[in-house]
Parts: sequence; C-alpha cells; structure tokens
Amino acid sequence: MKIAILRRNGLGDLICTQPLIKFLQKTYPNAEISLFIDSGNTELAYYLCPEIKVYILPRGNKYLSIIKTALVFRRKKFDIAISAKPTPMKLNNLFLWLLGAKKRYAVVTDKHWHAKLINYPMKQEQVNGYHQALKVLRTFSPTESKLSPELFPCIKFKNTFQSIEQPIPMILFSVSNNRKYSLINNERLTLIANKILENHPDTKFFISSYKHDIPLAENLKSRIGKNSEVVVSDSLGSFLSLLSSMTLIVVGDGGICHLAAALQKKIVAFYGVTRPENWAPLATKDKFITLYDPENVNNIDLDKVYPAIFSLLRNKK
Repeated sequence: MKIAILRRNGLGDLICTQPLIKFLQKTYPNAEISLFIDSGNTELAYYLCPEIKVYILPRGNKYLSIIKTALVFRRKKFDIAISAKPTPMKLNNLFLWLLGAKKRYAVVTDKHWHAKLINYPMKQEQVNGYHQALKVLRTFSPTESKLSPELFPCIKFKNTFQSIEQPIPMILFSVSNNRKYSLINNERLTLIANKILENHPDTKFFISSYKHDIPLAENLKSRIGKNSEVVVSDSLGSFLSLLSSMTLIVVGDGGICHLAAALQKKIVAFYGVTRPENWAPLATKDKFITLYDPENVNNIDLDKVYPAIFSLLRNKK
C-alpha cells in the first residue's frame, strides 16, 4: 500500500501531523508512506520523520508547485492521499485529485467546488473543538476521540553535548515570537527570573533570540544579570541541542512549545488568544503546564505562574 500525506505551513503544523503518521504506521505496518511538505520544514522532517519518504514542494508560485508536484508523482499510483490540514483547502484538494490516489481524505464544505475532488470527505463540524493533531487524525479516522500517549510527537535527537542531568536548573526564555499576544515581555520575564533565583540562586537562564531581536535579548540579560546568556541558534539542529539541554522551558505559544514537547522536555507554556485545547503541547501531564489568557499572555497572573514553575522544577522525572 502507498500513502501520501500533504502538510504545508509551519513547524507546529508538521509536529501535529506526526500522530497521524504513527497511526498509519501502526494500522498499515507494511505501507510506504510519503510526506509532501514546504521547504521550510525540511530540517524538522529529518528529525521528526526519519523513517518515511519526504518530498519538498518547490518554491515559487504555489499553484504551479502543487500541480507540477502532483503530476510528477502521479505515476507512483497512491492508494490513499490525505490532506493533513483540518480546514477546507482548495490547493490541497487539487493536489490529492491530481495525484490520482484511489482514496482521497480531506476536510471539506459543500459550498466549495473543490469538495467534489475528495471521495472520502470529512465535514468541518466533525473536527471542530478537538486538538489540532486530533483534527488531523480524525480527517482520516473519524471515530478517534482522543490521542493516546503512544501517538504523541517524538523527536529522536541525540544531544552529544549533554550526557547527564545538570546539577543546577537551566531555564530557557525566548524574546522572539511571531505571535504578538503570545510574547512574554521582558518585565515579566525578569520578575519570573528573580522569583526563581530566590529559591534556586544558581539557576542559569538562556535567552533564545532571532538575530533581529538581539537588542531585546540583551536588554533582558542586563535585567537578569550574570546568571543569563543570550543564544542565537544558527540551525534547527543547534536549537534542538539547546532545548534538550534545558531543565525547564518557559515560553509563549509557538513552535518552541511543540519542539520542546516532542523532545519530552518540561514546559510552562503561556497561551494568549490561541486556545490551549486546540494547540497545547502534546506531552504527558508531568511534563507541561499550560496557562491561558484570552487576550494576552502578559495578563496571566504571576501567582499562577510561580507555582507552575516550581512544581515542574521539583518533579525530577
């Protein structure tokens, strides 16, 4: 059996597709699975999906890219093709149809012409209200009502720079986030750092930053003091190495949350606007705590933040 999965978009989106991949591997152990992704996820796919075939959609005009790729791979004669985007997407549906797969699974609405290209449709209302990863899985298997831990995303990454657990807490903050309302500001990060230092004075803080946010990172470093260090990772591999070395990660909603969860790291995740029930990190309860404000992460009461942090620092698992 040959199965094709199409998943475009960002890091978190691809990570939330791994439960579907694991489900398919368990259900069809002898299947040949092919994953089609955007070029921005190439390096992540290397760590996340090392055992399946990964194909990169060409850059440029997205219509030409989709059509050309589908026609090139049509000769593989896929039995199943799945759009791993749990909302109606005309380009995804066109891709599945041009690919010529016998069974084509996607979320659709009857109002759109491209719904007719899908012969195993899933209605939007049948996935609404579930976690993003479960939405993706339900697109193919609509009877699934929960994700078992064995389906949780997992990045197989060997950190050659850390062989034993660090004797002092090592905590990661980030001053970079594409989501405006999910970025914890420097004032609050400083308060959090100071509270941690009261209880764990030897704590080392690592401030992750994009290059264009270095001034913001340096500002936070000056506030925290000598126990802090600014880190700008030059590749996904080096960033994963950084994450895997941490005792705890304290960040706003975004790709870092999903990467950390897939590495089985402890996380206190701040969610603003984005609802945790739809996008929370997929990890066991002893690994993460999610805090939420419907408008902005900086509205979250610090009296809720501190107990969350110290409970995970106490937990040695």
